[in-house]
Amino acid sequence: MTWVWAAAGAALMVAVAAEVALTGRPGRGIFTTRRAAGWVGVYVALAGMFGLALGVTAGWVTAGQFYTGYLTEYSLSLDNLFVFSVIMAWFAVSPDRQPRILLFGIGLALVLRSVLIVAGAAALGHFGWLFYPLGVVLVWTAFGLISRPGDRPDGGPERHVRLPAPLRRRLQRSGRQGAPGSPLLLLIAAIGLADLLFAFDSIPAVFGITTNAPLVVACNVFALMGLRQVYTLMAGVLGRLAYLNTGLGLICAFIGVKLLLEAVHVSVPGVPLVPAWLSVLVVAFVLAATVIAGVLTGRPPAASTARTMLERRFAVVDTDGNGMWQPADYQLLTRRLCETFGRDPDSAAGRALATAQRALFDIMLAHMDANGDRVISRDEFVAAVGPGIGHRAGFDTAVEAAARSLIQVADTDGNGLLDPGEYTRLAAVYGAHADAAERAFGRLDQDRNGVLDAAELTLAIRQFFASRDPDAQGSAAFGYG
Repeated sequence: MTWVWAAAGAALMVAVAAEVALTGRPGRGIFTTRRAAGWVGVYVALAGMFGLALGVTAGWVTAGQFYTGYLTEYSLSLDNLFVFSVIMAWFAVSPDRQPRILLFGIGLALVLRSVLIVAGAAALGHFGWLFYPLGVVLVWTAFGLISRPGDRPDGGPERHVRLPAPLRRRLQRSGRQGAPGSPLLLLIAAIGLADLLFAFDSIPAVFGITTNAPLVVACNVFALMGLRQVYTLMAGVLGRLAYLNTGLGLICAFIGVKLLLEAVHVSVPGVPLVPAWLSVLVVAFVLAATVIAGVLTGRPPAASTARTMLERRFAVVDTDGNGMWQPADYQLLTRRLCETFGRDPDSAAGRALATAQRALFDIMLAHMDANGDRVISRDEFVAAVGPGIGHRAGFDTAVEAAARSLIQVADTDGNGLLDPGEYTRLAAVYGAHADAAERAFGRLDQDRNGVLDAAELTLAIRQFFASRDPDAQGSAAFGYG
């Protein structure tokens, strides 16, 4: 059986090395949807073969425990992707840096999880009564997932509130200090620690399936190996899983009950146990039902779609993610843009950008600030977006100046236009992923000449504030195509 573990470890190392070598080449650092899906397939296939090898060498009960634990860990790790998205947005990490940061961050998470798993297995081996609180924690987690209001599988603006308070405060301070230059080690530590904090529900779930520490580590390793590729697929796939929290909650509830039954069985032998094969079927069925139900549900009602898009637009201008659009947001945005494109804030381009951002905010503040507190809340923004903007001439002037200043800063080749690469970098500062930026560029490039000019960007920014239509150009102005 030793050769199975050695072969699995070698295969994973070869796959990771090949992936890093291929995606690390110049121009290949950003995962496309197709490339990400391909690598996810590679890691899933490796997990499947490892499970088959376990079945042949260690028995099919062990294989069933691995498959159940793997599926459980994989599904519960999906929630971590939203946390990664928040961290990347707060630090304004460019798309080409994200795969490498996730690689090392998830590597750190694996080390930390392994330590936690070994310690947990030792504790459970000495103190069997710990199965009771673990089962209760899983059932409580299930209740919280199922009853969580306002499910936002697309990484909506409320996701940041789920971060632990100390980490959230640290990210907010880093955001105010200018995120694009954030040290690599800080980003890696943020990813690794955030993953560990959110593993306190998934690891007990796997312990509810098996207390074999090497097997639990294997479930975690295989589940996390493809996680950074799933991160790339998140925007295009998870946004359709309207019942994700419900599915994850049902899995936690099932494993929590299974764990409690096993704990009671020690004292009352007549209590039935859940066999490994049934666990695999239940977890696989719930995951499949979650996906199918999300797809069959289709689009949400039009009113819900419109509000979601307006809230997404608000998240674009709410740079520090505190739920208010205020001067600190456009000041932070200006610093991030200048740092991303190597501009001196005191240069002509930097000063023009700061002036344009301030003028646009002042115009929108006069229109949207319903309670006179000199900031714009999410609800005020959502309610006020539309064609009824007062002082229209001033608004049009501010929008045009904003568009021209953005091009001036992001136009690295000096031709007065934005090519797809320049626009993708610009959109990344606003938190958009590369695939979304590519789709947005296609929508904004109305004359199909392969570049964006000031007129096209002006139209998009104007509709961003003056149109409530989810399909309008404004929804794609900053990379959310």
